[in-house]
Amino acid sequence: MVRLEDYGTWDEALKRLEASRKALLALLWEADPAWLSAPLREGAWTPLMVAEHVALVEDSTARVLRRLRRLAAGENLPPVPVKPGEFKDGKPQAPEGVRPKGGLSLEEVLALLDRARAFLLEEVAKADPQNPATFPHPFFGELNPLGWLRAAAYHEAHHLKALQASLPR
Repeated sequence: MVRLEDYGTWDEALKRLEASRKALLALLWEADPAWLSAPLREGAWTPLMVAEHVALVEDSTARVLRRLRRLAAGENLPPVPVKPGEFKDGKPQAPEGVRPKGGLSLEEVLALLDRARAFLLEEVAKADPQNPATFPHPFFGELNPLGWLRAAAYHEAHHLKALQASLPR
């Protein structure tokens, strides 16, 4: 069971994100190109697709943080439909908007990761960690800005660990 509280304070979650990104980038740069573009198992994503997914989730998280900031400032925003997360064989499945399309080169994935992280950090810098406004996460339920930042830290670390475990020995 994932406990987002374990990802700490605002600053601790940011430090975790920094550490996991350094490790993810090192893994991608050092990996055999053939491994990067091969499915991790039958029917699974490739490592490049996993990294693309991490970037898409970060971009989505940044947009949620922006929305929460705008709501706290009193803006009247239209509701956004959020479908509950789906599971297959006990594993959470990526919602449609954050599923990788694949077919990107390592350089394209690295650029996508860079843009998503820059956007996330831009929104983090503008966010109020004490903002009580919430937005539903498909798997964790209603989260405030700190919850969303913790979820981002968990998410990247989760996929990094899986990629590290799948590296050829």
